[in-house]
Amino acid sequence: MAGLSENVKIAFEEGRLLDVVRAAKYRRSPEDRLLLGISLFKLGREGEALDVLGKVADQAEGLIKSFYYLALIYNQKEDVLQAKAYLQKYLAFHPEDDEARDLLEQQEVPDLLMKEPSIELAKIYAQQGHYEQALDIYALVDRITGLDDTAMAEAGNAQNLFIMKTLHGWLERLKK
Repeated sequence: MAGLSENVKIAFEEGRLLDVVRAAKYRRSPEDRLLLGISLFKLGREGEALDVLGKVADQAEGLIKSFYYLALIYNQKEDVLQAKAYLQKYLAFHPEDDEARDLLEQQEVPDLLMKEPSIELAKIYAQQGHYEQALDIYALVDRITGLDDTAMAEAGNAQNLFIMKTLHGWLERLKK
């Protein structure tokens, strides 16, 4: 069964929209249903696309609650950065949730960490994929004490990874 889903993705990427429509009728995964809805829309079958995409949207809205519970789990594990990231994702869809907003405000990185920025803290942020925060810390350290060649190279790597991550996000959005 997993192969069928992969075939649906390949057919979609190759522009074989009728193949997507035929194959996705037998699959019910959210991703297959999304590709089906997009294919129907591109084929000019807006009514059918509305029906399929409406169901996908309803299902997605229900699944977004997982971001909130992931944030709660990371909060219990005292992983402030992950908890904050998941809360931000959740709040993008549910900005009216005061409980989540209050929890996000509690997730602020303690000021103690930022009073003495260090290369080690920047490395930790970069290793966790939080490149923008790492770059902010590298910049602070550079202003305060300057960066040696090794730290400058690490900052350059973090900047390159940040750019790649940003471009990857843009490409993913363009695919949809």
